[in-house]
Amino acid sequence: MTTPLVLVEPLEPGVSIVTFNRPERRNALSISLMREFCEAIQSLAADPRERVVILRGAGPAFCAGLDLQEATDPKLIDSSADWVKRTLSTIRETSLISICAAHGGALAGGAGLMAACDLAVAADDLKIGFPEVRRGLVPALVSTVLCGKLRDSDVRELFLLGELISAERAQEIGFVQRVVPAPQVFSEAQRLARTVLSGGPESVRQTKRLLNLHVNVKADQRVEEFIASHLQARRSEEACEGAAAFLEKRPPNWIRSTGTTP
Repeated sequence: MTTPLVLVEPLEPGVSIVTFNRPERRNALSISLMREFCEAIQSLAADPRERVVILRGAGPAFCAGLDLQEATDPKLIDSSADWVKRTLSTIRETSLISICAAHGGALAGGAGLMAACDLAVAADDLKIGFPEVRRGLVPALVSTVLCGKLRDSDVRELFLLGELISAERAQEIGFVQRVVPAPQVFSEAQRLARTVLSGGPESVRQTKRLLNLHVNVKADQRVEEFIASHLQARRSEEACEGAAAFLEKRPPNWIRSTGTTP
């Protein structure tokens, strides 16, 4: 029997937990995992009794980002990119209020998914980063989330340097709303969920819809351009070299990947 990549369980009336269940790969976003995740969110949203979803990751980290073996497989590039787009839009556009409870690490697409949630609670051990440029990739799709959430200067620091930041720094720039000791991250997310439940169900839904209208106007107008940039980077020699270097645990050889001789 195949183990589900995404677990769904009720927490209390109106609140459910969705858990990434690929701990041996630090919950890397494979096509199958993203598909199961989208189906889970859509199924919960179809139930009028459901109002809040808490998203978390099993094992030592919330989410390490894309499954790089799939991300650089020529046969899977288009499908993987399409599911990244669907995953981000699903969590942003759902009528459910989404609360991310993250620990360990949230990288690249995993950090983008965290940012796409309405609220984020970070364990004090959390490291967040967008290392795409160090993998020969471009954070095009996650930019549609971050550029509407953070100051331009902070997005540039995150994307151009590719460095990890602490939970405290993430809170300073508005990436997360709460930072708590690791053992308390889920209880704090649960507390926020109960606070959401104290609002009128339809008022909360319409307020989220209104906020999304303001944020999404510019991104929606250029979504095809973002996808094109994302796919171009995925098919590049640099992406192949960056993924190989990461998987082989060595520094990337950018000179070789561009075909330039020393």
